[in-house]
Amino acid sequence: MQPFRSLACGAALTASLVLAGCKPASQTEAKAPKPVPVAPTPAPELTPEPVKAKGGPKPHPKLEEIASARIEGGYVTVMLKNGRKGLFPLVDLTDAEVEEMKTFAAANPLVKGKSSVVTAKVEVKKTIEKSETVNGTETVQLCAPAKLRDQIGPTCMFYARVHYLDIAGYGVADGETYKVINTVNQAEPYRDYRYHVGMQLLFLKQKPSPIVHFPEGTLPPFEWARRELRKGRPILAALPENIWLSLPADYLATHPFEGNSKIGHQVVINGFTYNAATKKATFHVVNSWRVLAEFDVPVEPRDEKNIVMEQSLSPKGEPPEQAVKIVAGAVTLLKPVGKQNLYSVETNVGPQKVMAVSEERAKQLVELDTSAKDMETVFGEYFIQIYDYIYFNADPKIRDIAAAELLSEVFKIPANVALPHVDLEVKGALGRTYFVRTAPDKVVKLMAGSTAEALDQARRMAPGAKP
Repeated sequence: MQPFRSLACGAALTASLVLAGCKPASQTEAKAPKPVPVAPTPAPELTPEPVKAKGGPKPHPKLEEIASARIEGGYVTVMLKNGRKGLFPLVDLTDAEVEEMKTFAAANPLVKGKSSVVTAKVEVKKTIEKSETVNGTETVQLCAPAKLRDQIGPTCMFYARVHYLDIAGYGVADGETYKVINTVNQAEPYRDYRYHVGMQLLFLKQKPSPIVHFPEGTLPPFEWARRELRKGRPILAALPENIWLSLPADYLATHPFEGNSKIGHQVVINGFTYNAATKKATFHVVNSWRVLAEFDVPVEPRDEKNIVMEQSLSPKGEPPEQAVKIVAGAVTLLKPVGKQNLYSVETNVGPQKVMAVSEERAKQLVELDTSAKDMETVFGEYFIQIYDYIYFNADPKIRDIAAAELLSEVFKIPANVALPHVDLEVKGALGRTYFVRTAPDKVVKLMAGSTAEALDQARRMAPGAKP
């Protein structure tokens, strides 16, 4: 569904930023303050088949944390008081806890049945500060971030996302930022798995979940960007070819270029001017350098090769748009990615990129039902997109551990869990997708008919396993 076709759909556009050495010339790096301790977000415990673990029962939610529960098939499904759902086997409980849980479930039953997405009412963030047309020139200006950040080292990808979320009403505490920035490789953070995990958690920790939109190919990129800005949506953009072509002349005059002409840089666009008659236009850029925090860049259609519009973000509280029925057309193989392939699929709303095992599967994936689903399915599909995003963009040397660490962080998977282990099961229109941990730093995504079948497939995929 549109709100959750989130980070992965724009993957090809951001691939060039993996080598983003984006420090401004002659800038002295800021020193990060000591990280502020941040309490971990509660998350449900997900475990594989009900098999007794060595060393006693596994951790599970306590009764005082649970709002309602349901027991069936040897498992306990619970709704936590914080709104999340959890699932764990009965064998993780002592005999006394089983009786307590049965009594609790009888008094506080978790109803099973059809459910739909229910969005809590949140006041819509007003992002548009100016929207007017004077003498034929249209001006739209969104609000600035509540706080302008100064990136530390080549971390523009991270800081741009902080500004992007901030403008839309999703604040990010300094402690959350420095907890990542102070930990990763300072010289090349984009080659550190913790950097990619941290960027995804910026979105996953937000409530309600951010709604992201992508260019659908029916409009030229600059026209699409102006349309989104008119709706109050900031744009996450990239300057992948040569950032210096887009910087103000007075800045370049005082800051001689000291790097490579292929430097990539991530920025946010939060405004524009446009005259339809003369075609004169500018974009207002929010940057992550203290020496050049904001600037206007004049643009012409030919400049679309220098500024890539990646995605836009709805203001917090904005209701989702009505989804359009997607019809798949021609499929083009772009490249193999592990045991799957990256395809480009032509559709009635423009080309879409998707990772699948075959062309037919790629068509099925882009045509998936976009009607309302239960929150477990929505979150699961969202996570599939993020997992794919990491495999599209991260350096092959670190993408396995980045994906595995993200699952561990979100679902609190113990380091000593018995392997193979089902970290997450997603029930979708085409069947069930399982994320199975086959090693501490390796989680595979596969389709299966049951937990047992998924575990069996994972065992057969292990190195040295007999076919």
